[in-house]
Amino acid sequence: MKKRLFIYTTVIIFAGLLSFFAASVYVTLSNNLSAAKDTVMQITQIYAGLFSFSDDTDADVSAFVKTNGDTRITVIAPDGTVLADSRPLDLNTVENHINRPEIQAAANGSPEPFVRYSESLRIDFIYYALKTVNAENDEDYVFIRAAIPVRKIGAYLFGSLPLLVVILLIVAILCFFFMRGIIDRVTKPFNSVEHKLRLVASGEYTAVEPYVGSYDEIDKIARGIDEVALILHNNFDSMRDEKNKLDYILNNIGDGIFAADEDKNITLINNAALDIFNVTSDIAGKNINYLSYDKTIIEALQDCINFAKNSLFELTLNGSIYLVTVKRLPDTKLTMAVLSDITESRENAKRREEFFANASHELKTPLTAIKGFNELAAINNKDEKIQKFIDNIARETERMLSLIGDMLRLSELESMRAASPAPVSLAKTVNEARETMANAISEKSIVFEASGDAVVTAEPVHIYELVKNLIENAVRYTNHGGRVAVSVETSRNDIRLTVSDNGIGISPEEQARIFERFYRVEKSRSQRNGGTGLGLSIVKHICALYDWKLSLKSKFGIGTEVIVVFDKTLNI
Repeated sequence: MKKRLFIYTTVIIFAGLLSFFAASVYVTLSNNLSAAKDTVMQITQIYAGLFSFSDDTDADVSAFVKTNGDTRITVIAPDGTVLADSRPLDLNTVENHINRPEIQAAANGSPEPFVRYSESLRIDFIYYALKTVNAENDEDYVFIRAAIPVRKIGAYLFGSLPLLVVILLIVAILCFFFMRGIIDRVTKPFNSVEHKLRLVASGEYTAVEPYVGSYDEIDKIARGIDEVALILHNNFDSMRDEKNKLDYILNNIGDGIFAADEDKNITLINNAALDIFNVTSDIAGKNINYLSYDKTIIEALQDCINFAKNSLFELTLNGSIYLVTVKRLPDTKLTMAVLSDITESRENAKRREEFFANASHELKTPLTAIKGFNELAAINNKDEKIQKFIDNIARETERMLSLIGDMLRLSELESMRAASPAPVSLAKTVNEARETMANAISEKSIVFEASGDAVVTAEPVHIYELVKNLIENAVRYTNHGGRVAVSVETSRNDIRLTVSDNGIGISPEEQARIFERFYRVEKSRSQRNGGTGLGLSIVKHICALYDWKLSLKSKFGIGTEVIVVFDKTLNI
């Protein structure tokens, strides 16, 4: 700033001085020229007044034009012939002057001075001529012309020009040093501010007294910048602390986290992600293709960067299973990926599924035997007191077999990774489930309504299990004389199955857990009606298998509505 300001100021001052000098020379020359023209006019008038007509005109004219100095006097006849000239010229060879502009002006009665080049003397003159008439004869006249060399006008000026140039240089040098001092004083506070800003940037700034100079306006600006510098310093300290905290948190989180910008370059990566991908910290700033050879995660990142498409999937890397979440950060152009290690959780879930399936199979065999022996005992029993115990054994055995059957079905759904779908009519499936529940519906005098139909693509047994469990739960938790309705609605993009009742309803705090295994809203009612607590859990797993949407609406004491949405565009 200082150097540029000094150069600009110096150029402006020098340009001003040169312009003033040139203007002064021009004005001086113009004034001298005007003064010279006035002098020529006066000389011409004097000579015209002194001229006299006589018989011996040639002798008198020759004596009349004799002058000392640079003034030139010329007498010209009416026809333009030069009668006499103060300069030593051969009059016989001089051109006719009738067409000279000063002669023409004098002949027309409007004399004026002219500056032109003299062909005979080879220099510029200021010419002025007057028509002098003989007092005794109006037709007898001559032209009296005076001239002064133009070089004489600027002789004095150009003679003093070296002195003027020296003065100009002295003034310029003084201005140079004067402006240098002023610019130093003007920029000194800004130098102080620049130094403080550098200290702010390096983190070494400490509050000091602001610079006080000779200019109040600049001092106000400098104080304002000092205040801003202090605020920036404090903000930088806060930001640095927050960044250190964030770095500490990120680098101590077990999940791998990294972010990429719109150019697909990695902008942030924590230590866990470095270990997962087996890369070093210099990966930051490089393209995401340097991160991993796995196409799944690279394509997911590119889809999110290019099309803001979020994704959630499982990924196996180096023998470990990760749940990967890829999403665009709100109000930014950054895409973040989070890798959560679920290896242990998946192994535990697998062990639970295996135990669940094995235990169910192991329990089913003795229970089947117990049921058979109990049926034989019932056939051969004649004692009414013992019959009561036989009936209890039969009821509990049936409940246990039903529970084990649900457990086996749930285990099969959890271990299933693909289905063999076929077109299934929902209305037909609803009627089949209704027939299965006919006794329970009749015993409770429940009004059952079914409407609509649509065809969905799934394994028939899965559709049946889903519909039967929803209707079974609705009937089980509906009071005597209540109402259960099943409706199928078709729209442009989806098919909607709704099972509603006006039963006991579900409280808000229990709705979040209603799809958990073995969870019952009213345990005593479930036990009386033979509920296993696995029906809605089976429904949830079937919906997850086909990527159907499952939702529940309920008000305590009013009723419940369960909705399953089948996506028409989904192909299995």
